[in-house]
Amino acid sequence: MINFVLRKIGSTAIVMMVVAVIVFVMIRVGPGDPAAVIAGDHATSEDIDRIRRSLGLDEPMLYQFLHWIGRLLGGDLGQSLFSRKPVLELIAGRLEPTLSLAATTMTFAVCSAIPLGIVAAWQVGRWIDRAVMALATVAFSFPIFIIGYGLVWGFALKLRWLPVQGFRPLSQGPAPYLTHLVLPSLTLGLVFMALLTRMTRSTMIEVLGEDYIRTARSKGLSQLPILFKHALRNAAVPIVTTIGSGIALLIGGVVVAESVFAIPGVGRLTIEAVTQRDYPVIQGVLLLASLAYVLINLLVDLSYGLFDPRIRSIP
Repeated sequence: MINFVLRKIGSTAIVMMVVAVIVFVMIRVGPGDPAAVIAGDHATSEDIDRIRRSLGLDEPMLYQFLHWIGRLLGGDLGQSLFSRKPVLELIAGRLEPTLSLAATTMTFAVCSAIPLGIVAAWQVGRWIDRAVMALATVAFSFPIFIIGYGLVWGFALKLRWLPVQGFRPLSQGPAPYLTHLVLPSLTLGLVFMALLTRMTRSTMIEVLGEDYIRTARSKGLSQLPILFKHALRNAAVPIVTTIGSGIALLIGGVVVAESVFAIPGVGRLTIEAVTQRDYPVIQGVLLLASLAYVLINLLVDLSYGLFDPRIRSIP
């Protein structure tokens, strides 16, 4: 098990190094010049060249990369080209809305999808199963921004139950904090819930057809222990894998949800940085998002040993 953990940590470090190279190269080979954006529409070529020299953008790409990596290894993501503030400070100021949205979305999706998938597998072929699958298909078929605008139209504009947009920090009270997170969390969570429901259902159907489940039934065990103690535990590995993969959907969806609901989170910061060609901010956000995704998948891989004892014996 120790070797398994060490191999996973080593592969995580290699992935992050590859991601750092890809992020740096892709941003700089793309169209646009931040010096021209900073200089404005009426700037001369001399003005733009002067700004490029002041920002170090006239240096060879290899030198820029080595300089960036050196600062990165010291925990410095650099400074914004526009605000001149440290990138870590800018990201830290936007973390609360994004983490709040991610936490409520995951809580809603997981707590609703797994029970729905279990019920659908238990009642496979019946009306409950068909209703759950129809709901999952509809939720998975619509783009996130369509779901968001639909929820805003229905619950905010027509019924006036919830605020249209914005974010309130927890320091202003739990009620405003939660009411401003309901619609964006539903927007993101419905798609993820649909994916996880379908995976839970298919995995549970497969497990419920195993011999040991039939043996448990023949011994007179009630349905709940069979579903949750025996079947769900053995179906947990693919379900947990789907939850980890859903983080990728969540990271991409946060950008859309924060734009639809005007949430001042990391997603909005990313859009602003891309519009301005703010290299350090884009690099910092992408690296931290990649690190979060890789670490979550590392935790998912390590959690397999809790559900499948055979993994613990890997030398």
